[in-house]
Amino acid sequence: MANWQTKITGFFAAPRYAANTLTVECFIAADRLFAELEIHKKAIEAATKELPTSDAAKPDGNEREIQNYFEQRMATINKIANEGLSRRNTSITDTHLQSERAAITNLSNHSKLEIESLMSRECRELMSLKQERDELDAEYQRFRTAHRLKRMPHYPESQLLNFAIILVFWLVESVGNGYFFAEGSELGLLGGVAQAVIIAAINISTAFFIMSGLIRYKNHLVRWKRLCAYLALLIYGFTALAFNLLVAHYRDLFTLDSGNADHLALQQFIAKPFVLADLNSWMLFFMGVLFSLFALIDGYKRDDAYPGYGKLHKRLASLHEDYEEQRNDVIAQVENIRQNFLEQLELMTQAVAMKHTRLVHLVEEKQAFISEYEQGIATFMTTANAFIHRYRDINQAHRHSAAPAYFSQDWKPNRKFSLRGNHDDIEQVKAQQALYLNFPGYGQQRANEIEKLYVQFFDRLQQMDPNVPNVQTAAFASTG
Repeated sequence: MANWQTKITGFFAAPRYAANTLTVECFIAADRLFAELEIHKKAIEAATKELPTSDAAKPDGNEREIQNYFEQRMATINKIANEGLSRRNTSITDTHLQSERAAITNLSNHSKLEIESLMSRECRELMSLKQERDELDAEYQRFRTAHRLKRMPHYPESQLLNFAIILVFWLVESVGNGYFFAEGSELGLLGGVAQAVIIAAINISTAFFIMSGLIRYKNHLVRWKRLCAYLALLIYGFTALAFNLLVAHYRDLFTLDSGNADHLALQQFIAKPFVLADLNSWMLFFMGVLFSLFALIDGYKRDDAYPGYGKLHKRLASLHEDYEEQRNDVIAQVENIRQNFLEQLELMTQAVAMKHTRLVHLVEEKQAFISEYEQGIATFMTTANAFIHRYRDINQAHRHSAAPAYFSQDWKPNRKFSLRGNHDDIEQVKAQQALYLNFPGYGQQRANEIEKLYVQFFDRLQQMDPNVPNVQTAAFASTG
């Protein structure tokens, strides 16, 4: 047994795997341990006493001490190995691809349900809106034909500017009139403006809101409506002149007798309509007429010159806009559902690849872990027997009596160190490998179902609206 160190040299190399508890516990520094156990000294001491006796059938206390040490160390690594195997088996069991496959199934079913629900609900609403739009479009075309209109209507996109202009006219006229009325007011300019605001509102609003709509009938196809429009314009012209003359007379008398100015102004207007006291009253008159004319022009320009043409076209344009907005919104919703599914499918495909790689790594690492444990047990057995036989060799060399018969036998521990869960996982790896290889095809199949619905959705839209572009997705086209 002199070559005992050579027998165990291979077991004392640097650990093959990354440092962990098992690796640390399996490592033995043989020379240091041999010295710590004082095997050489104890063997000589026992030999001088001729122990163990030649007829001894069991090891002596020194040898049992060596056996107990190695048996405890083997029990420790056996416990560590079983705990490590339990964790590894749990990780391997939990690393399965069925969850991703089920998630793809649930996601595709949910996405299909969403698209089908949108197709059912939104297409009905779109059809109703399109029918309303088509009916109004037919009415619009009949209007053009009936009124012999070949041009498109002309009107501002927004009437905000027109209303802003009329507001400025009203404010300017109110301030201007207020200046002229300020002479007879106890509150000065402030009192004059308070009266002028009402006068300016009547003067401007009548022209802007009422007359601007009536005079459009001067362009009407029907002759009597054109004549009525010109008559209304003539009447309004006289009315506007009379109203502003009356205001000018009121201003004349307001500066002299503000309490009776309203009654006296009407009498003076009837008696001498074109006789005003001073230049300021004439300026008030001309300013009122001028702003009335401006308001009439501004109101006339806020819509098409032909009565009803611009209003009808606005309604039609609004319906077109509503229809296209709702159609585009539905398309965007379906597109979002489709894109979300494809993105989730891509993420799950990546997750499956990562899980499969992890599973292979876990199984390989488990087998390496088992091999390390088995190598550790073998190392302890070899080292223990090497130490025991060395003890016996030294003892035998220093004694006079014959050595016991059991000195020629190898030691075996009383306990059996077994591993739980050290199966090879081949069947699970094969099953997961099959799922991994089939997953791209399964995912493509589910994607094609979504793409098919996506194309059907656009086909249905095309039946309602030929202007919707035909959609053929790459994923669906690739499978025919």
